[in-house]
Amino acid sequence: MINAFYTGATGLNAFQESMDVIGNNIANVNTNGYKAVGTSFNDLLYSEMYVNTPNSPLIGHGVKATTKGIEAGQGITLPTSGKLDLAIAGRGWFALEAENGKLYTRDGSFAISLSGNTAYLVNKDGNYVLDAGGKRISATIDQKTTSIDTDALVKQIGIFEFAYPEALTPVSSNCYRANDFTGTATAAAQGDNTILVGYLEQSGVSITDEMANLITAQRGYQLSARVVQVADEIEQTVNSLRA
Repeated sequence: MINAFYTGATGLNAFQESMDVIGNNIANVNTNGYKAVGTSFNDLLYSEMYVNTPNSPLIGHGVKATTKGIEAGQGITLPTSGKLDLAIAGRGWFALEAENGKLYTRDGSFAISLSGNTAYLVNKDGNYVLDAGGKRISATIDQKTTSIDTDALVKQIGIFEFAYPEALTPVSSNCYRANDFTGTATAAAQGDNTILVGYLEQSGVSITDEMANLITAQRGYQLSARVVQVADEIEQTVNSLRA
């Protein structure tokens, strides 16, 4: 019955992780440019059973939850009244300069950060938006009118693509980090992507799909809990017989 305990316990952990991911997706159903994260389940190690048979049957040791990556497809874009609300039509990503290195996002709700006579394009957390060469995007403030040419800023924005964007690692503030599985970020070829000014890409979360996934995960959690309970009841019965 020890194996049953292990199997049930690993199932509880796996389905709890799945529900955590689903809950995070649902919480971001209204987050601009958010990409839903998926989970899958993998078998844990198998070992040979202690039986005298020529086929050497195996016994499993439970299940674990693993990420399937993000749903990196194009989301729905909606019009806004903001001149610095931008959406990408295509598979590209905006690049940001953060304290811990470059980050990537599809959330184009940008703003202006002033430093002396220079205006920089930043995201909502103050991270600098980068051009195709990986440099900060800036414009000089007109001293007479104190105006900023936002069109000039938008024209400098770089768009980057990955061989496997689904493998991007989600980090805080609706941003993503590249890794060994995504491939190197490369500046997108001209014409492959279009920046839509005055639009924002909506969240990629389907609330219907997430609720269906949540029900499935809850049922799996309940079944795993039942396995642990039954194993405990059988163990108690065995112990009473020994007494």
